[in-house]
This record gives sequence, C-alpha cells and structure tokens, in this order.
Amino acid sequence: MAKTTRRAFIRAVAAGAALPWLRGSGAAPGSKIGLAFVGVGHRGRDVFFQFWFYREMFNVVALCDVHMDGPHTRQVLEACPSAPRYADFRKMLEEKGCDIDAVVVCTPDFSHFPAVMLAISMHKAVFVEKPMCNTFRETALMTAAAARHGVVTQMGNQGHSDANYWQMRQLVADGNIKDVSSIDAWMCSSRRWHKWRGVEMTEMPGGETPPPGLDWNLWLSQRPERSYSKNYVDGEWRSFYEYGTGSLGDWGAHLFDAAHEFLRLGLPSRIETVRNEGRTKVVYPMASTTLFVFPARGPGLPECRLTWRDGIGNYPDFPAERTDSKWKPGANGAMLRCSDGRVFARGSHGSPLFPIAGLDPLDSDVKHMMRDYPRGKSGHYLNFLKAVLGEETPNSPFEVAGPLSQVLALGALAQRLAMPALSFDRAACRFVGDGADQANACLDGPPPRKGWEFLYKV
Repeated sequence: MAKTTRRAFIRAVAAGAALPWLRGSGAAPGSKIGLAFVGVGHRGRDVFFQFWFYREMFNVVALCDVHMDGPHTRQVLEACPSAPRYADFRKMLEEKGCDIDAVVVCTPDFSHFPAVMLAISMHKAVFVEKPMCNTFRETALMTAAAARHGVVTQMGNQGHSDANYWQMRQLVADGNIKDVSSIDAWMCSSRRWHKWRGVEMTEMPGGETPPPGLDWNLWLSQRPERSYSKNYVDGEWRSFYEYGTGSLGDWGAHLFDAAHEFLRLGLPSRIETVRNEGRTKVVYPMASTTLFVFPARGPGLPECRLTWRDGIGNYPDFPAERTDSKWKPGANGAMLRCSDGRVFARGSHGSPLFPIAGLDPLDSDVKHMMRDYPRGKSGHYLNFLKAVLGEETPNSPFEVAGPLSQVLALGALAQRLAMPALSFDRAACRFVGDGADQANACLDGPPPRKGWEFLYKV
C-alpha cells in the first residue's frame, strides 16, 4: 500500500475518490470477515463478546478506544492480545482499511456519527449501537450514506432479531393486529441523572484533568470544545442533551421498535409535552410524558398516538378489566391498543406480546395466534455477520433503524425544550409553526468542530 498522509487520506475520502488500498464492502462467502471494533469498554465490551461467540467467522483486524489502557478495556485486550490497537478510528481505517470488511461502533450516542460515516464512505459494513445518533440530522445523513454506498448496516437493538420482532411481523401480516390507535411505552426505573434531583446540574461541568491515557479531544470528536469532567465518561454522557438521548433513546429502541416498523409509523406530525419535571437546560428531566401523533397511513393503519413515559412510578393507565388478572407491568414495557378492544402488552428487548384485554389468553386459538409464528435462525449479531457474507438480510438496517432513531431524537429534543406542542412537517423534515426556529436549531445539532466537517459531506 502506498504511503499516504492523514490529510491526503481525509481529502480523498471527502471527495469520494477511488481508494485502491481499501478493501471492498462485505466479505466473500466462505471467507473470514475482517472485523474492527471502535469502542471496546463498557457497552462496547459487552457487544464485543456477543460477537466473540462467533469468532470462527471473523478475524479481529483492529481495536480502537479513546482510553485504550483504561480498566474498562482489559477483558477485550486479553481476548485479542495481538490485535493492533488505536485511539483514533481515522488512523485505524487509514492504516488497516485494506483488511477491514466491517466495523462495529459502540461509543457514546453522539460519537457514533463520525466513525460510522467514515466507515460507510470507505464501503465498510457497519454495526452500530442504538440509537444511531443523538440528533435528527446526523441520523438522516447516516441513513442516506448507507443507501448511497450500498453497504450492509445493522443497529444494535438486539430484540429486533428475537421473538417480538418475528411475532409482531406475523400478527400484522395475518391481520390479527390492526387498527392500532395508541401505543404506550415506559421506563420507570431510576436513571443516572436522577442523582442530581433536577436541581444540582444546571450548567455543563468541566475544569477537571482527564485521567492518564484518555484522549479527551478524540472523545469529543465532532462536538464543540469543552473541558473534561468525570460526569461525562463511563456512561454518564447519557444524562446530557449534548451527548445522549436520555431514557427514550436508551429504551425506546427496545420497547416499540417492532411496532414502529410493522405498523409503518414513520415520523410524527405532532409532538406534545404532557409532563416534564426536574428538567434543567443541560440534563434530562426526572420524569416526563411525551406524546407523538402519527397520521393515518392506509387501511388498517389509522392515526396512532404513541405516549412515552419515564420517571419513577410514571406508568400509563392499564385496562381496568384484564383477561389475565395475574399480569403485572414491569419497570419497562409497552402496550398496544386496537380499536376492537384488543390490548397487547410486552416487556423489553425480545419479549413477545401477550393479550391482556379483549382476548382470552387460555383459548387454544389465541395461544396458536400468539405462539406459532416463524422465527429467524440467527440472533442479532450472527444475523449481521451472515449479512456481511451475503447469506442473510439484516433485521435492523439503517433504512429501518434510521426513522426509528429519528423518532427517538425528536422525543429527546421535545424533552429538552418542554414546549407544550410542536408541529412537524414529515415531508420537509422540519418543524413548523410556534417554536419552530428553536426546535429546528436542535434538530440540526451544533456545528461540527474544525477538522470534522468533511464527515458531513462524504
């Protein structure tokens, strides 16, 4: 491979130039996949070992983490002691691109964008943790780039390859779930930012010295300059509007993902703030209730009102008369109401739906309807690997995960602004009417730092 400078490499990628030293998209059937991991601590460590179960299918080409010698990476490094290690994913892709077929990205929500965009521009398959990003615009750019470059993609909402996915698909296809007029989804456990009680974190923190080995500049990636604080790292970033997506972004992709896809919800036309308590200008509220209104989409798909709730004890109203008196809601879950009185509920991730009103769960026909459906042979991680080899179709590609992630980003935006109501033009993908200017500024997100602009053009 001819030697190149970082500047020349970035210029070539930004210009869409042919890069002969880069390996093409995917891997040949029967060959081992060249897999690179960006983010190998915390959630990245968990995802790594989910893939590691299928290690006969791939070679670990490179590992990347902005704090590679931190304690959180130790288990992954012990599993792959000879794998090349990088702090900067740009350097990793520049130097190892010819060996990489696919990239797994498990960094904080906001920094999914730059690693994913660069990998896609180099025609690499991409697996990225959920949600795809924490702004509407960046998610749209990621979705469009994947379609333009024709690469295999998968978002890491693993339940989208499990029982609920296959069951929901069959129930909708058979007409056993139709005319869904409302969906409730909730996460009622304590979250990271609750420790500040909605009053103790009113400004973005900073002014601390980063721990040895952490490249703070790379951690910030495309976001504005800011001094280090321990309140941002080790998962704490999820608390802040600037870096995370709160409870909704964290759990929505596990609670109403199948309903969003198979009911063809798309984007909402209206978002209402019903409850917003303990909100500050920098961190998510202590408790919130957010209503999304999705317009009618055709026969059997009337207007649907999806209500999201978070905060301790912030549960929806459940049917007064239930066909199973033993059913009790968990700390997180979802509920679908059909116009004929049928009500279905479920837990999180792959948990299947269960009839709680309008149907007798002990009836043999109901049992058959709810339990007998074709299931996929591959879990989420294996599904991605097989998709890279051309053997399967990914279950949560960006064309599916992108609109879902945009709904999550819109909800996070609504929690941040706490306006009574916002109208959204689904075709133009812009807010209109009262509050539109402020909402659209959040929709786009902050401008990228100098040196990161090229990723918005690849």
